[in-house]
Amino acid sequence: MMDKLPEGKAIGEMQAPLQWIFSHTARFVGAVRITMQDGEGFLLVQKGEPLAAQFMHPLKSLSGPSALKYFSSQPILDFGLWKYEPGEMQEALALSAKTQALLHPDREFPVADLSGESDRRSLVTGAVEDGEDDSYDAPPGPEPGPLKAVLQQPGVTAVACFADGLCISSAGEIDADYTVAFAEDLLRWALSLHSAAPASGAFVQMTLFYRGGNVIIAPYGDEYLCVFTTPGVQFGQIRRMIRELQSGV
Repeated sequence: MMDKLPEGKAIGEMQAPLQWIFSHTARFVGAVRITMQDGEGFLLVQKGEPLAAQFMHPLKSLSGPSALKYFSSQPILDFGLWKYEPGEMQEALALSAKTQALLHPDREFPVADLSGESDRRSLVTGAVEDGEDDSYDAPPGPEPGPLKAVLQQPGVTAVACFADGLCISSAGEIDADYTVAFAEDLLRWALSLHSAAPASGAFVQMTLFYRGGNVIIAPYGDEYLCVFTTPGVQFGQIRRMIRELQSGV
């Protein structure tokens, strides 16, 4: 069934336990494509809630609760996030119903539409004023000079500046709202660890490594920078560049 799912829009790939996926997809609607050494599977997730699950193996196949239970038994999952529009999610749920992959076949799930600006803003700051542009992939504003300079560094693919759940500015091909949600979840996790060890000093920087590249988060005045890079980037150059940016605010 994996090849029959709607393609959706790729958000990123990483490794994490199953519960981490659910706790970090509060703004996500789409498919979590899972790959394992002995097979592959998927989850359909809507705002942190799993709606369907399936795992395929040459010798067996699991659907619904049994697939979810198998995923939860794995300490770490390799997965990619693929964002769905409402029509794509409806199609994926219909396919899941045919293969008995739904986790709650007797329930109806209104598919959330996160493509509009009002839906996205309400998740982080409340209602949005009528008449605002709801183009999902458009950057929140013109690309400022400092972020353009970051993007020109070898190995940097995108960069965003964010604070309090909002993307202040960005550069590169980036899904700004999902980037901010992802970065803020990482930041809260890092700060919670930091608060448990106050003697370690102020929060300086964190780096997440995953198969497709790296994510670096660092303070930037009263805001934060989130820098996406390729796997083989020169971290010394990136960190020096970030320090120079920090000294200028």
